[in-house]
Amino acid sequence: MKKSALVGCCGISCGLCPRFQSKAKSRCLGCGPDAHCTYCPIFRCSSMKRNFETCADCPEFPCVKFAKWFDGDSFVTHSKCLPNIQRIKKVGAKDFLKEQKERQKLLELMLAKYNPGQCVSMYCLACALIPVDSLKKALKQIESAKGDKAKAFKVLISELAKKEKISLKLRK
Repeated sequence: MKKSALVGCCGISCGLCPRFQSKAKSRCLGCGPDAHCTYCPIFRCSSMKRNFETCADCPEFPCVKFAKWFDGDSFVTHSKCLPNIQRIKKVGAKDFLKEQKERQKLLELMLAKYNPGQCVSMYCLACALIPVDSLKKALKQIESAKGDKAKAFKVLISELAKKEKISLKLRK
């Protein structure tokens, strides 16, 4: 049985997902036994069928099912699934989760202090894709900004993503 709902079987960091951060009734609870992810073929295979925490535990990884799942996908944070699974294999699920919790704390700070509205998805993507050190520098930099810090931070994150060659838009 899955222990953590904050890391998906596929490697997605659920705590950095806009649907997880949502306050709506349709909020996603992450990837776990209490969540509504039984529709997901990766969850069914990894957790329900094989009782793995993530695909990193599977001796057949990477498999055809994992590769096919991303073919038509436009959800940008899924682009981190393969690198995340590789990171889990290298450092273990516990240390990976610790790293992701650091990203989640940065995200929650951004949303609490610098969300001018309609930035949840953008900040979630930024926290999932941009290096932690760069995010910390941006947060430190914005503190000395004058005027509307929320609007300035949105611009700063956009510029940072561009500099890092990271797209914060849906893939087509």
